[in-house]
Amino acid sequence: MPHSRRAGRAIVVRPASRSRVAANKPPGNGNPRRPTPPIKVAPVARPSLETARRIAESVIIAALSSAGLYLVGSVYADAYYGRLSIEVTSLDLAPPYVALQSVHALWGLLEYPLLLLLFSVLYRTFASPTRRLGEWVAYARRRFPRLLPILANLVVVAPLLLDAFVTFRERELPHRSVLTEVTSVLGYAGVVLLGYVVWLGWSQCRFLVAEVRARKLVPIVLVFLVYLLSALAATGIVAELAAVDVLTGASDASLRVEFVTKPGVLPELADKELILVTTRNGAYFVVEREPFPPSQQPTSYVVPLTAVDAARVRRFE
Repeated sequence: MPHSRRAGRAIVVRPASRSRVAANKPPGNGNPRRPTPPIKVAPVARPSLETARRIAESVIIAALSSAGLYLVGSVYADAYYGRLSIEVTSLDLAPPYVALQSVHALWGLLEYPLLLLLFSVLYRTFASPTRRLGEWVAYARRRFPRLLPILANLVVVAPLLLDAFVTFRERELPHRSVLTEVTSVLGYAGVVLLGYVVWLGWSQCRFLVAEVRARKLVPIVLVFLVYLLSALAATGIVAELAAVDVLTGASDASLRVEFVTKPGVLPELADKELILVTTRNGAYFVVEREPFPPSQQPTSYVVPLTAVDAARVRRFE
């Protein structure tokens, strides 16, 4: 019986080759050999929270800016019409019109930020570490660790403090005026800000700009409060100067008005040189013209439209 050629050889049993899965083949129904991984709910990403926070900050800044513009406009309107002896509440001015009056105080709002920008540019230009002035600043910071922060802080708030002290000392206004209250609060707020920056530099050896950039609440509130009050005071002064020009006839907005009435109606206005201020709520608001310098209490009149047949308006020569 012939023997098989494979007799005496070891029989090697090879395992079946494993099935290979393509790298781009997704698991699940298309790949029955791999189970579908469980579905996990990803937590809210941090960038989403950061975006929401920035949106909230933008909304708050916009709301505060709108309220600030309205406040500036209301101070302007009160000082302007108050200087003409007209109660501003009797005019019933619309809120958009009041907010628009803040345009007259645009320079007062931009003066301090522009000065800070100028100081920053000068410091970065001349006090860099590679320049000699930068070396002096570094030496002074090591030699006088308390004096340099105080001087730097005073330089930053000097424009605000000068406005506060000059306005608080030299202004003499009626007690009923809103500008009087603003001036009074500005003086006390300036004193508080001065004490804070001196304490911050001497006791803490810190710079005010660094504290503001770190979003510390106390320095931000103090600086913004004094800045806003200073802008309000400047707004009131500009409004009073504009009212004086109207009252004396020196302004282009000064309009002379003559009323045509029936005999015996408003005889006290016949020989008066009147200036038309505005027409609101069914009445003419006029003020008697005065020579320069005008009195602090000019005479104004409220003339109903029904009492006048016609009004002749013309500019002063």
